[in-house]
Amino acid sequence: MTYTTSELIPVTAYGAKGDGTTDDTAAIQTALAAAESFGAGVWFPPASGGCYRTTGVSVPAGVTGLYGSALLSRAGGPAVTALAGSVLAPASSEVTSLLAVGSSGSGSFLATNPHGLVVDGLGFLGLTAAGASVSGMWGVTVTDTSDVTLIRCRDLYCDAPEFSGYPSGGSGQGGFAQFLSSGSGNGFSENARVIFCSSYGAGRFVQADGTVAGASGSTDGRVISCQANGHNYGIQLGPSNAAAGGWAILECHLSSTHSVSHINYGSAGSPWTLRVEACYLDMCQGTPLICNGRGLIATGNYFRAGTAGSNTLAISFGAGLTTSGRDPAAVVQANTFDLNGSTSVRALARFSGFTAADMVSYGGGEYRDNVAHNHGAPMPASWAGQWIGSDGLAVANTATATLNLVTGPVLSE
Repeated sequence: MTYTTSELIPVTAYGAKGDGTTDDTAAIQTALAAAESFGAGVWFPPASGGCYRTTGVSVPAGVTGLYGSALLSRAGGPAVTALAGSVLAPASSEVTSLLAVGSSGSGSFLATNPHGLVVDGLGFLGLTAAGASVSGMWGVTVTDTSDVTLIRCRDLYCDAPEFSGYPSGGSGQGGFAQFLSSGSGNGFSENARVIFCSSYGAGRFVQADGTVAGASGSTDGRVISCQANGHNYGIQLGPSNAAAGGWAILECHLSSTHSVSHINYGSAGSPWTLRVEACYLDMCQGTPLICNGRGLIATGNYFRAGTAGSNTLAISFGAGLTTSGRDPAAVVQANTFDLNGSTSVRALARFSGFTAADMVSYGGGEYRDNVAHNHGAPMPASWAGQWIGSDGLAVANTATATLNLVTGPVLSE
């Protein structure tokens, strides 16, 4: 059987059945090996049984791309929520990752990893053949591999329904895609791209981190025009081992009443620069945007508070920041904070590690032209102004060489 580089190798040509029950791991891995030898891509025809079962497949270096046509359909409620077509699903409850892209170089760059891989139109299902959700499993794990693009992919976990029939996201572990780096320099898992993808019910939508403390943490990635619903965590950048700086999250919709946060940036290492622009951050149990690093640019976003009694802020500059060289140095501009009838919202943003007095000397950045409103209802009794310090006191409007903080309009005050 011979293929040219202009063709795609179908996994069914190597025995993959896609009947929803057979373990197709060996057949898919053989098709990937064939594509490696020809420098070709691999095609996953829509599965006759809805998905290809696997214990996890690994993409070798010579494969140019993985292509399919996964469709997410939902009409009327969770019982008919379905993901079908070119879908990978776990063959057992012990599966940790359905698709592995690259392997760890333990701090060394591996040219043999599939750098530049495109994954287009695949689906990732978090259910066994018996219908059980596999907690802790990832759809895609990218390790020490740069310039990987996930486009038009679909992800579905189907735990107990949350709101409007969306699944709830399980234990909060595992999820759609993680990008891991074992090294401290460039060339590991940088320049990731997640575009036009959707996820329903995963613990996490996207995570970038290091495999060890001090790793570079998958820097300079982009999440663009994606939708994630029903997650416990949305996008986590550097949650445990690495800085994960240089990311941008653009034109995305993240929504979950179970969510600890929609975007959590820089809990580990010394992170830098995060851009969040034109996003809709809806219904969150915790704080939609938590920033523990410097260089946040949050512009033109719409924050919608969660249920009454939850979601006390839109943005929190976290406790990891201090006035000793770790100032926010941020731009928070032209955002809308819809309090949605909440009775416990205190402010649009809180600067943990900075008191109101510290902000004058150490604040850094511009905070202007933001709107807070409550649909004509009174503002909460706890409202302390749009900006509060870690002392719980409102940060007064002020202008210095390092800080320009201007309060935008507050409607229904």
